[in-house]
Amino acid sequence: MTLSDMALYATLLVLTTDGAQAADEFDKPKAIKADEARIEIKDQVEVSVEIPGTITKLIPNDVGGVVEKGQLVVKLDDELVHAQLAEAEEKAKSEILIKFSEIKLQQAEVELKDKEARNKITPGLFSDTEIRRLKLDVEQGKAELQKSKHDKLLAELAAKTKEKELKQFTRHAELSGIVTDLHKKAVGAAVRQGDPIMTIVNLDSVLAVLTVSREFEDRVNVGDKVLIRRRRATGSESVGGAFSDKTSAENVYPRQDESRGSALSEVFTGQVTLISPTLKTDLGYSLEIRAIIENRSPQPGKYLLKEGASIDAVILSP
Repeated sequence: MTLSDMALYATLLVLTTDGAQAADEFDKPKAIKADEARIEIKDQVEVSVEIPGTITKLIPNDVGGVVEKGQLVVKLDDELVHAQLAEAEEKAKSEILIKFSEIKLQQAEVELKDKEARNKITPGLFSDTEIRRLKLDVEQGKAELQKSKHDKLLAELAAKTKEKELKQFTRHAELSGIVTDLHKKAVGAAVRQGDPIMTIVNLDSVLAVLTVSREFEDRVNVGDKVLIRRRRATGSESVGGAFSDKTSAENVYPRQDESRGSALSEVFTGQVTLISPTLKTDLGYSLEIRAIIENRSPQPGKYLLKEGASIDAVILSP
């Protein structure tokens, strides 16, 4: 037996032992059995875009595809913004206008100093009006130099703005999971701001909603261990959970000694996260308990606990 085979065998042994222990705990005399129990999806996101546009990439492009958190899932046509970014970056890098303004200012300053110096040697050679015009040329040169530097700063800011704007053209998965709906969207489709494009569901853990009798109110606490066991179904259940005349509840949901060890009777664990502050009067003043349950995935994209699954649940309170 190789080391990898030994490691796999050890892992399976631990899982089998834990499963058997959990199954034994499920039927403890003091376990609080839920009158009703259902599974709900805990983590789900609708992927949409912040701006209108045309889809150029959709990954995956089929329902059932698996995505990882942070993965690119949607990309809109951003060719125009890329061109605007390139233009802004080029302007931000350019020193031509600044150098031109510096040269023009130097020329104005040299001419002013020259004529002022010559006027000292030969008073009245250049009129006061001409000297004043030269001084204005110098001030204009200073203003143009300042403006060219400001324009360069604005181009740098425009480039940063375009970089941020580009991020609006892509969306990345906020969680790992399975794509359950593409909302009739495909590459080439036009979308509006806020339009749902893709639904991603993560089933690594699920939410169990339990209803128990109020008599257990003092025993149940946040953090208590919760055990979930899937029921075995024969396919004879009608819509709504009723049984046909030829099918008994015992046949559909076998006794524990017959189902133990079956994948369908596998026990899942979790803990109480919320005890509803409101009693459910429609069920005879019952408590609603919410618990997060760790799911299991025998293969990528397939999970054992699904929303709507038929389950039994117990709470193990110290």
